[in-house]
Amino acid sequence: MRVSLLPKAMSPVIHTQIDYINRLVPDLLAITNCNFYWGKMDRYEAERLLEGKPEGTFLLRDSAQDDHLFSVSFRRFHRSLHARIENSENRFSFDSHDPGVFSSPTVTGLIAHYKDPSHCMFFEPILTRPLNRNFTFSLQHLARVTICDRTTYALINQLPLPSMLRSYLKEYHYRIRVRTRHLDDQFMNWSNQNLRYFSN
Repeated sequence: MRVSLLPKAMSPVIHTQIDYINRLVPDLLAITNCNFYWGKMDRYEAERLLEGKPEGTFLLRDSAQDDHLFSVSFRRFHRSLHARIENSENRFSFDSHDPGVFSSPTVTGLIAHYKDPSHCMFFEPILTRPLNRNFTFSLQHLARVTICDRTTYALINQLPLPSMLRSYLKEYHYRIRVRTRHLDDQFMNWSNQNLRYFSN
């Protein structure tokens, strides 16, 4: 029996390149104007505030997760629960992977939908009793949401502001996928060669 030691032809490796653009939260000003929005807060502080409150009591807060902007904390089944607000294709929902779950182009629209118990499945938040905050936001934050309500993520770079302030304005943003490309090894090698050429 003759055994070949030559390697078999390997199929080309496909690389996936995903292009994203950044978008500001479209209703950040409206969110800030909602009395039930508490800003930066972790789940433990939210649970302390909700302790003993009636079913359906809720608050909106900034999410502690880097890949999500907002979360709701609410009372249901006689305990405090938390749900992250997800974004996919410019729409906000509590489960972006399930097309049957309600989604809205704005965070405030999502909250409004779940204020009606008839819209809520047994595993979804019921947001019938807003827990109003007992403080006002800083002038710096109020200025930010007002500016962001009148501009876009890309145009912030054109504002005559220090880079630190531009970064501050961009804080409440999310990414959306605009294009997915599949590139084989041959294209990647050609691309790398051209990059080296232009960098010399």
